[in-house]
Amino acid sequence: MLITQGANGSLHSYIGALVNEGDEICMFEPCFPMYFDHTYLSRGTVKQAHLEYRDGDWRFDPENLRKSLSSKTKLFLFNNPHNPTGKLFSREEMEQITKVLDEFPHVVVLSDEVYEFLTFDGREHTLFANIGNNWDRTISVFSGGKLFNATGWKVGWAIGPKKLIRLGGILNNTIFYCFNVAGQEAMGRSLAHVEAEYLGSGKTYIETIKQQF
Repeated sequence: MLITQGANGSLHSYIGALVNEGDEICMFEPCFPMYFDHTYLSRGTVKQAHLEYRDGDWRFDPENLRKSLSSKTKLFLFNNPHNPTGKLFSREEMEQITKVLDEFPHVVVLSDEVYEFLTFDGREHTLFANIGNNWDRTISVFSGGKLFNATGWKVGWAIGPKKLIRLGGILNNTIFYCFNVAGQEAMGRSLAHVEAEYLGSGKTYIETIKQQF
């Protein structure tokens, strides 16, 4: 695990560590705009696999994803639940993505899962790293600020195999060094309560709004 200056610090550390000029980062589009900023700062190139809105859901074409990957691809930047569409990728969809990535074993997955707790309609979030053999190639990114509605505290973390975590740690140490010790202490003590009723507050709010309208 690597503690970072928010989840954005994790993105910066790993994109900076793994992407050089001429390298490609593949991601689904539309996407969180800051992904572009990190990519361009590393002088990398964005390759987009498109999400399409069909039959009331955002869907992807595995073949389109396959064509967006190449020998130049260093990272597949995956976001689930997805910003800005709100899409929650199912286990079946992630298994499809995994099969495509198996054809490109050199690609590392940077899985942005900062909205893991925002699921609705009885659906559950599954970590991409827990699908198949993805743990060995995946860095999972989380945000204490989003989890506990304290985004200004800027505490995030990345979890993955030691060989990958170490790479981002080098950049994190030289750029951020240390930060917000009080925030780290608060987040650490609060994690034991993440299954408490607090995390259902968003669902309760949505149900209340539905009843009013």
